[in-house]
Amino acid sequence: MKKIAITAAIKNNQLTIDRSIIDLVTKNGFLPIILAPASLKAMPEPQTDFDALILTDGDDITPIFYNEEPLPELRKTDPERDQYELNLIKASHEANLPILGISRGMQILNVAFGGSLFQDIYGQNSGAGIQHLQASNLSQPSHHVNVTPESHLAQIIGNHPYVNSYHHQAIKNIADNFNIIATAPDGIIEAIASNDGLMQGVQWRPDLLTNNPEQEEIFTAFFSQIK
Repeated sequence: MKKIAITAAIKNNQLTIDRSIIDLVTKNGFLPIILAPASLKAMPEPQTDFDALILTDGDDITPIFYNEEPLPELRKTDPERDQYELNLIKASHEANLPILGISRGMQILNVAFGGSLFQDIYGQNSGAGIQHLQASNLSQPSHHVNVTPESHLAQIIGNHPYVNSYHHQAIKNIADNFNIIATAPDGIIEAIASNDGLMQGVQWRPDLLTNNPEQEEIFTAFFSQIK
């Protein structure tokens, strides 16, 4: 059975991960492998004995990893998780494994290859003009995104799908080996894909949009890349 590695966070000495991701992996016939942030002393080089990697949501990313000082609007970070996942991304890419970044996962994917982030989109980007931290349940969409028509993502979910949104950070400068394939109406980057086609990221949470079955096709398309 093919194995899908899924990143998780550690909070209050407990492993935390959304079951929605695990359920999608098992539903598609794969074995989920949960990866917790490991001490760099205990694991200086992450292992990649799996077939694909999903980077999940979580805390803000420590600005030192994209060469910035922390702004007042920065929220809680986990530098140990950040460093572990940065190492994990690079090792997985060197092994030619497909990588999917979801929400924070897309952001750290961008940082891993030299991109940067808005530490707070409303404090740093006056053009951010819609609500990105929705008050409603994340099973409901809150705004639409504009998807590049010629992208594979557009073939899956269309050119103007409605998505959920719960983030105050976003990609500022995109890494050189990625392309922007979706934006919010205010220009905030909502999806990216690498030039080699092995890495992709979405800012929203397609796993929680249970009333929009086409969103599950994002995972189905990702799993189809597994060799």
